[in-house]
Amino acid sequence: MEIRQIRYFLAVQETGSFTKAAEKMFVTQPALSAAVKNLEQELGVELLRRSHKQVTLTPAGRRFRDRAFAILAECNAAKSELMAEQHPRQLRIGVLDTLNTPPVNQLLHEFHTSYPEIELHLHSGNKLALANKMGQNKVDLLLTSLSGEDSSDTKLPLYQERFQLMVSRQHELANRTCVRLSDLHGLPFVLRKNCEVLNEGKRVFLAEQAQPHITCRTDNDSWALTMVRNNLAAAILAETVTEEGTVSIPIVDFGLVRTVACVWRQHSDQETVQTFTAFAAQDSWRGLAKAV
Repeated sequence: MEIRQIRYFLAVQETGSFTKAAEKMFVTQPALSAAVKNLEQELGVELLRRSHKQVTLTPAGRRFRDRAFAILAECNAAKSELMAEQHPRQLRIGVLDTLNTPPVNQLLHEFHTSYPEIELHLHSGNKLALANKMGQNKVDLLLTSLSGEDSSDTKLPLYQERFQLMVSRQHELANRTCVRLSDLHGLPFVLRKNCEVLNEGKRVFLAEQAQPHITCRTDNDSWALTMVRNNLAAAILAETVTEEGTVSIPIVDFGLVRTVACVWRQHSDQETVQTFTAFAAQDSWRGLAKAV
């Protein structure tokens, strides 16, 4: 029994005609008729009742039809699985370089656990670099923070978080339960140039007449965290950012927040993007992240 014979048989039962079935399968009518006849001989039963007006199924043909559909379905499934191994489903995600945080890491971990067959390609960068990658179709989806800029992209807000003061455990403020901006005046500080609320934060500090002593400026959060951990400077980071040997302290009069979101191209019908965003919209992965 050959798959070709089964396909020909199903084409005949669908069209009710050997001629129409041959046209549908792009073969000659004699070749198709011979293949179906050989199938009947192998099975030892007549599957089709032939007449001048129409070809119909015999009782044996009706029983075999259901089996034939199942056989083709299994063959197609096996083919899809083998093709997937050669060409795995992929999702290219651009991750904002300030989002190496437990909630985002948890989202990626839980998604990979739920969909191990989807191969993740992760790209890091600042907001401008990621926007360019999206525009150049180098990434399928972004994990980023939202801003007030207008965009035609589709957005799924995931959670919001406040910004806090991070200091070393040996820092003079380490035992405080909260601080005010005035407490930061003259304090050695590392300025994170990639901070999402950098400009707004400067205005808040000026309004409170608080001026930290900037000892370092960097666009690399790893370097900023190293300076904080070594008690060389303090920094303002999102509340979910963690670093061994440091503590985060709420700033009572610094009310800026960031909204972390999935962003993807409008009208995208990519299956892996739809799978990821549907998963991200659930609450199962969030842990301590505060849903928007």
